[in-house]
Amino acid sequence: MVDLEDVDLLRFLWVDNANVIRSKSVPMVGSTPPWSTLDRAVRISQAQFALPVYADAVVFATGLLPEHDVTLAPDWTTLREISDGQAVVACDIVDGDHPWAHCPRTFLRRMDDRARDAGMDIRVGTEMEFSLLRDGVPIDNAAFAQDAAFDLDADVMRSVLRALRDQDVGVAQCHPESGPGQWEISLQHLPVVGAADAIIATRQTVRAVAARHGMTVSFLPMNAPDGVGAGMHVHLSFTGDPDDGFGQYGAPFIAGVLDHLPALLAATAPSLLSLRRFRPHYWAGAYQGWGNDNKEAPLRVVATDAGPPRDVEYKAGDATANPYVMLGCLLAAGLDGVATGAELPPPLVGDPGLLSDSERAELGINAMPSDPAEVLARFRSSPVFAEAMGDLHVSYSAVRQAEHDHLLGEDFQTLVDLVADRI
Repeated sequence: MVDLEDVDLLRFLWVDNANVIRSKSVPMVGSTPPWSTLDRAVRISQAQFALPVYADAVVFATGLLPEHDVTLAPDWTTLREISDGQAVVACDIVDGDHPWAHCPRTFLRRMDDRARDAGMDIRVGTEMEFSLLRDGVPIDNAAFAQDAAFDLDADVMRSVLRALRDQDVGVAQCHPESGPGQWEISLQHLPVVGAADAIIATRQTVRAVAARHGMTVSFLPMNAPDGVGAGMHVHLSFTGDPDDGFGQYGAPFIAGVLDHLPALLAATAPSLLSLRRFRPHYWAGAYQGWGNDNKEAPLRVVATDAGPPRDVEYKAGDATANPYVMLGCLLAAGLDGVATGAELPPPLVGDPGLLSDSERAELGINAMPSDPAEVLARFRSSPVFAEAMGDLHVSYSAVRQAEHDHLLGEDFQTLVDLVADRI
């Protein structure tokens, strides 16, 4: 437990519609303000949620003009020390005495409440992939799970894991991934809001620790046009038991996600780099569908040695997604499937990329969307996401539309340079 008397600087954190982690701080040096004062200590302009990833310039189509302030309401259960004398707390956003309609964290909590009302106790585990670079060059050239990388990168990865442990961020596994300098950290299953908080804590921690080791980090889905992609996969269980968590709701939930997948990608893989990751034979899920332990499917039902399936892995996400929006929209899509009794199509068997176009057409196997503009248009016109998100659907869509309009046509390296430092 963090003692505020030991804190010199307290950072109030939020994540905006462009998925930029932002914070404002309260100096604590000299005396500790009362908790009741801290609960209302920090206000921001509503226009902070009208900023695209490429610039601090208001997107007027959001309707969030710089003429009204809202309040950062700290969730003290998330208070964690991040360095000597500095602590951070995740915030909900309120407007007066009411939750603010554009707050992503509040949206996710609302979807979690809907899931509980429907009889589900959802837990989420996350696989986070990232690349460590020194002077823009990957720190190693190791292959997937190559043992030598544990020695080559020992100092930085040990520091990352210790820092996460000190913040009570539970790590289940970590290993070298397929790309040069690439690692994966798998976070333990948590309730959905806590899982999103843990994603943000991990992004912050990996970036800060890498900087102390003279490195930079990239969470981008693609760092090179022909390179290995980096995803942010989530495992969802529905019964409160991550080891036996599929339950009666798993099948209609997955069917709902599949029904909404072409629009859902605007929330889970939203950048102009994101859709490039969905290539055959790269285990990213190049074709729409689900499969039993099939790593070429964007939705993989994870088997156990005996008994029912454990959970479902959603592979069509990456770290350019705001995790509160991503998980909230995943729940909205799945809950729609549960409410409508959606039925699963036949599972993908084997690698669909090995089939001919005619064979895939005969089996009804469609490629993942490749046009970001089409994905965003589907998302903006979706009644399911519009109803679930409310006003947030308008501001989020407008920010992402501005990013697409501004960045469309830029070459690959320009996209990387514009976004890498902000995600």
